[in-house]
Amino acid sequence: MEGDDARVIMDRVLPFIDQSLKGDKPFFTSIWFHTPHLPVVADVPHRELYANLSFEEQLYYGTITALDEQIGRLWDYLEEKELAEHTLILFCSDNGPELRTPGSAGPFRGKKRSLYEGGVRVPAFAVWKGEIEAGQRSDFPAVTSDYLPTILDVLDISYPDDRPIDGESFYPLLSGEKQSRINPIGFIYLDQHRVSWVSEQYKLVRDAPDSPFELYDLLNDLSEKDNIIQQLPFVASKMESELQEWLRSVENSKKGGDY
Repeated sequence: MEGDDARVIMDRVLPFIDQSLKGDKPFFTSIWFHTPHLPVVADVPHRELYANLSFEEQLYYGTITALDEQIGRLWDYLEEKELAEHTLILFCSDNGPELRTPGSAGPFRGKKRSLYEGGVRVPAFAVWKGEIEAGQRSDFPAVTSDYLPTILDVLDISYPDDRPIDGESFYPLLSGEKQSRINPIGFIYLDQHRVSWVSEQYKLVRDAPDSPFELYDLLNDLSEKDNIIQQLPFVASKMESELQEWLRSVENSKKGGDY
C-alpha cells in the first residue's frame, strides 16, 4: 500500500468498477473514507501545501485535500470509461466536525457526538452528468436512510417487501422538482436517552441523559438558541408521540422482528 489513506481506498474502488465494466454489469459501491476522522494523518506533500499554518491545521487541511484529489480521480476515471452519464454519485459526511480538530460547524450548535445541528447537519452533494442540473442548492432535510428508497426510485424498482423503512426518496428533488419532507428524521446517540426527531421545520431533541426535551424552529433558529417547547406544547407532544413510536419500531427491528 502506498500514499495517503484516501488513495489506498480509491486504489481498491477503481479495480472493482473496472471488473464490473468488463463483465458488462451494473455496479454499486459504498466508499467509506477515513478522512478526516481521528487520528488525522496527512503525508508530507499534502502537509506542505499548508506550510504557513499550524501543524494541526496542516494535517487537517492536508488530509481533506488528499480526499478531494481522490474524488477527482474517481470522476476522471468515470469520464475516461464513459460511465459518468450512467453513474449517480452521492456524497456526504457522516457527522459534524470532531471536537479535537480545526473543523467548524459554522452557525450550528455542537459538534460530533451531539444531536444538536452541529453534530448531525452535514454537507452533501449529488452528481449525475446529464441528469442533475449543476449548480443547484437545496435546504431539503435528507438523511442517509433516504439513499435506499432514492436509488430504488431512480431504477424504478419496487421495495421488495413490507419491512419498515425510515427514509424516503428524494429523487424528485434531484430531478428539479420542489419537495417537502413527509417523514421526520430520527436520531439515536448510543442509547435512547439521547434522541431527536426532526421535521421540515421543528426539531425535538434531548441531547443529554435525564434532560428534558427541547423544541427548536429550525427554519427561524438555525443555531438552536431559543427553546420554544413552552410556547408550542402541542407540537412537542405530537412529535414526542411520533418519536416514541419510531423508537419502538427501531427496537423491533433490532430484535429481528421485521426480518
